Amino acid sequence: MKKRVSALLLLALLTGTVACSALAEPSSDTTPATEGTGTPEPQPVSSADAETAPAESEDPYYFRDKVSETVLRNYLSRAVTVSSENGEMNPNNTAMYEFILHTGAKYIARANTEWSPSASNAESRPVQKAFIDKVHEKDPDVVFEACIFECISKKVNDIPIPACVFEAFGKTPEERNFSFDKMKFRDGRFKDQWGTDTTVPDVTQEETQMFFYCRACEFIDAGFEGFHMGQVELMGQLDTKHQSYTKLLTMIRAYAKEHARRGFVFFNAHTPGIMGSDGVLLLDFHGYPSPLVANRSEGAHRPTEDFPQGVEFRRGATYSIIGKSLGGMTYSGWECDSLPYLIELDNNGVDMAHLNEPTSMLWGMDQITWFANQPASYRRSFLRYALEWIGSQPDGCG
Repeated sequence: MKKRVSALLLLALLTGTVACSALAEPSSDTTPATEGTGTPEPQPVSSADAETAPAESEDPYYFRDKVSETVLRNYLSRAVTVSSENGEMNPNNTAMYEFILHTGAKYIARANTEWSPSASNAESRPVQKAFIDKVHEKDPDVVFEACIFECISKKVNDIPIPACVFEAFGKTPEERNFSFDKMKFRDGRFKDQWGTDTTVPDVTQEETQMFFYCRACEFIDAGFEGFHMGQVELMGQLDTKHQSYTKLLTMIRAYAKEHARRGFVFFNAHTPGIMGSDGVLLLDFHGYPSPLVANRSEGAHRPTEDFPQGVEFRRGATYSIIGKSLGGMTYSGWECDSLPYLIELDNNGVDMAHLNEPTSMLWGMDQITWFANQPASYRRSFLRYALEWIGSQPDGCG
């Protein structure tokens, strides 16, 4: 069973954060999940219902309506990237269920990763809710994150707009579907960005805001309490003062206050920081790929037990948030010099023409694929190295 967990989740990684990093690898039949990682054993989970949870001073994962910096850091230190897209969030999926509870993970990043939304996605919400409810019966503290990415296609033309969405935007409800053309950048930029009939949506378009709001409310109703907003700066190229994003996230937060399990949802995105038009940080934490580079001195080769494809962390790497995370006042009311952030193994495809070559993509692969293809012994040593390196940075802690 444990081997099945690793295969199903593509060796999902407990990600490091500036919030006292916790790095771990899913267990195998021969290797405990915490072996050699420096990660504390998972604490016993609470069986108390979220509505009657103890005060924050007694529960390191308690939040309601807002989150303290301490509790946020506690969650990020127990975060795991799952990248579930094709029905894995199913109450019959014992592998994923046992993985979450066995590792003691508290923040399940990318639990829903629908890249190009379609009308059929709504059909999976009841199943996803049943899975979330099943996990919460054992551990009500766990937060599941959904993704609202920088990709739409003409498939959105088949998605009906609920009356409540029109009403939320002060409009009279009408019977129509969302419009792909109304979400595009008017100057044609990003046409076919992700393939034929796709684009990056323009967040300054009201249709885009309505679509994102609709999806967020749908996710909240299904039990999700976190949102990864993807490349917000790509979608917000025309949102120069971040007025559109401020409006959108304020509306989603207002819906969450009334409908989310604990009256609050976490927001993060791939950005070193955005200040809302109201002078408050737009996000609750930042998310960024790992600042990794391949060891070019090794030359091209396939990974083996004796010769893995080596990498190293580097502050000046293409993807690096180290020392760059924007600080300020948070939505929850506390200030910081640098907002806590989550460093993850990112996914962005494979360069087959340069596979197993020490390129900028990590041996021709994105970070998560590179990690999954390394021998188990190197994965464990890499996690120890990652924990040590992140903790040695000026804005990190070990």
